[in-house]
Parts: sequence; structure tokens; C-alpha cells
Amino acid sequence: IGGLYSSTATISVLARKSRKASEQEANEYVAAMLLAVSMMFLRFMILILIFSREIFTSIYPYLLIMSVVAVAWFIHSRHRRSKDMTDESEDEDSSNPLEFKVALIFATLFVVFTVLTHYTLVYAGTGGLNLLSFVSGLSDITPFILNLLQNTGSVAVLVVVACSMQAIISNILVNMFYALFFAGKGSKLRPWILGGFGTVIGVNLVLLLFFYL
Repeated sequence: IGGLYSSTATISVLARKSRKASEQEANEYVAAMLLAVSMMFLRFMILILIFSREIFTSIYPYLLIMSVVAVAWFIHSRHRRSKDMTDESEDEDSSNPLEFKVALIFATLFVVFTVLTHYTLVYAGTGGLNLLSFVSGLSDITPFILNLLQNTGSVAVLVVVACSMQAIISNILVNMFYALFFAGKGSKLRPWILGGFGTVIGVNLVLLLFFYL
């Protein structure tokens, strides 16, 4: 569910909650993070379809493939769950996994990048958009992509598609670093995070290169 509104916030919260996780639980946390990423791709497919069918037609194969890759890693991680892990070893946590203070931080960043995207479109042109597409990955990329979709009259379809994909790659890379940082030094999640996110980022880069070719 978190991936439907902000995969970045969801991954940050999950990583923080994983600090006391055992080695057997590590893949469960990363599987949940990758599922949030998968939902992010589906969320953007829906948003793009609402705003522009032309852009949707150009970008949906790439987003669909990436969503499937993320789900495949989720399934792979679940199957690798240690057989000796029992229900008794799991801690019940009734707290809200989508913490309000994290939501406030990303709401602020949402507003900041909405303003930045608007003025970049007005004054910096295509070069500025390409740069901002990577910078926007530091936060939730939704305002950046929404602003692009609302300016399809002044921005070419191929530019919108390319910038959207670049922003997504940047965001997943930043999410990986957020996960590593919030999980803590020496976390049991590190190899799972590097393997899972690395796979998704690698496939996404290949698709971006294919798009440019």
C-alpha cells in the first residue's frame, strides 16, 4: 500500500524498523521494499494514462517490465526465506508502518520539487529537465512527473518519456541508499538490498539505453 503513495517514504520506514531484524528476517524486509517499488511503477502507469494516452503508449512497456522484475525479486526473496524461521520468532508490531513524521518530510520535499519543476520547464529547457530528472530522485518524483505531464504541449513526448524513466532510475538508486542508511551499519539486510535494488536498477538502465537506441 505504501508504494501507492510514496515508495521512498515506505522504504525509509521499513529500513528503520529492520534494525532489530534477524538474519532470517532480512529478506522479508527487502522483499517488502521491492514490492513497494513494483507498486510505484503501476502507480505511474495509472497517472500517465490519466494525463496523456500518447505518453502512456510510449512508456507503459518499460514500466510494466520493471514492475514484473520487482515482483519477481519479491517472489524470489520470499522463497529464500529460512525454513527454520517460525512464527514465534516474529515480533508483533502494531504501530503504523507509514509514520506521520516521515510523511511530513516528504510532503515538504513534494512542494519544493513541484516549484523547481515548474520553473525549470519555464526557464531551463530540455537540458534543465534532463538534469532535474536525476536530481528529483532525491525525493518523491511524483511532482516532477506530474508537472511534466501537464506541460506536454511545450515538451516533446520523447523528452517526457526519457525524463520520467531517468527520474525513476535516480529515485530507485536513492531508495537503495536510504535503505542502507536507515537499516544501519552492519545490517543483515545489506546483501539483500544490494542484490535486489541492484538488479532492478541494472534492468532499468538497460531499458533506458534500449529506449535511446
